Amino acid sequence: MALARLAPSSLDPEILESAARDLAPTGAITFLVGGDAVTYTVDGPTIRVDDGRATGDTVVRLSRQTWDDMTGQVRTIMNLLLSDDLAFDRGGFEQLADWDPVLRYLHAGIPPYDPARTDLEGRDPFAAYTLDAQDAELAAQLRTMGYLHVKGVFTGAEMEAANREVDGLAASARPGDDLSWWVTGEDGDGVPCRLVYATLRSPVLAMLEADPRVRRLGTLLDPALRAAPDRMEGSAVLLKVPGNTGGLSNIPWHQDCGMGGHAIMCPAVSVGIQLTGSDALTGNLQVLPGSHGQAIHYRWQQRLEGVPVVSIDTAPGDVTVHVQDLMHASPRPTGAGGRRTMYVTHYPPALWEHVGPGQAYNDLVRNRTEQIARLR
Repeated sequence: MALARLAPSSLDPEILESAARDLAPTGAITFLVGGDAVTYTVDGPTIRVDDGRATGDTVVRLSRQTWDDMTGQVRTIMNLLLSDDLAFDRGGFEQLADWDPVLRYLHAGIPPYDPARTDLEGRDPFAAYTLDAQDAELAAQLRTMGYLHVKGVFTGAEMEAANREVDGLAASARPGDDLSWWVTGEDGDGVPCRLVYATLRSPVLAMLEADPRVRRLGTLLDPALRAAPDRMEGSAVLLKVPGNTGGLSNIPWHQDCGMGGHAIMCPAVSVGIQLTGSDALTGNLQVLPGSHGQAIHYRWQQRLEGVPVVSIDTAPGDVTVHVQDLMHASPRPTGAGGRRTMYVTHYPPALWEHVGPGQAYNDLVRNRTEQIARLR
């Protein structure tokens, strides 16, 4: 039985040639799926795919369900590794990670990210807008860059009320309550760094989640998108903890579908309500313009040159909007820290067919924090 994939002949030969050049030192990779085998090999300027041959320098053994999840973009290789669903007869995860962006292209047509191929259409990656802008202009910026910065969406009084609610939720949070993420601060004490399902516990925050301004920005790309208060961690509040913390307060470069779900939740759109201002001192949002809709190696910083990085400074009441598979990061504050951002993510209808109440891909992240920190 042949294993499902796209035919290399139907893909862009220039992208395949670039991939072949990058992968030549890595060697071939074979997947053993039940009684089937498929091997991917660099063949001159392209990738050759052979069924029934276990000849790769790296040999990965996995179940058919795991194979279907990987090729169907339901679970990522990081998810499969942390779930102990991969076994390596030869080679290891680093070799699989080298192949991963190209396999996503071969399996699903998602091209590997290359800043040289990114077309920003002459737009300013540092541009900021207000709600006076037309939806068409806001949508064009978001579609091109993968993110958007809108100033002065909420008033100071609205943000003060929201912060009072966050104070109360943070005070009642406890490690292991499944309603918060925790890190270890510099003094060795546990500190909450994320409050999840926040709007289910706060009418004030629920009003923000349902606010027409949030709805407008969250549906710029697709009016069918909607918030999910009771799944995918609902609307969550990021609390940036200062100093050198242990855990995932300072989120490294990632795509929000980095654990999986690309096929069912992208392009979801996340609306970040800036409860406080943000800059390098407090730990602001960093983005790679135009990196959405592409497959990115998890160690891209060590592999790519000429990659543009934009840091978004905000004031209280501003809003950032980003497409979920945009490459972005929330680095360690260089100063006092303390940024607070409430994220209201808008998902396509298909999400509700696959993810139930209380379920989230990030459950795996929260439960395997130490393993993920070592990988990153």
